[in-house]
Amino acid sequence: MASTERTPEVADQASAGGTGRAYLVPDWVRVRREDFGLLFYDTRSTKLTFVRSGDRLAAPPFTGSPRFLGVGSGRGGAALARLLEDLVAKGLLVAAEAE
Repeated sequence: MASTERTPEVADQASAGGTGRAYLVPDWVRVRREDFGLLFYDTRSTKLTFVRSGDRLAAPPFTGSPRFLGVGSGRGGAALARLLEDLVAKGLLVAAEAE
């Protein structure tokens, strides 16, 4: 089973590269770390979404609150921002203003 711990390459903050947005994982979504990146499972529809994110994203724990997605910074910020917005559009993440 893959670990859900954050890797050193991923920032401990929940905001995406200083954009002021945090990404909350809703209760109906499970996220698991895989070799390629993250696997999202929507329990409402049983749909799987594979995200080739490498170490740029870190899955939150399965339990506890709040469950924020760990987002790293670095090169490819625009592509990562588009990916995160796509996940929001699919209902797998909820975007919120970072405090």
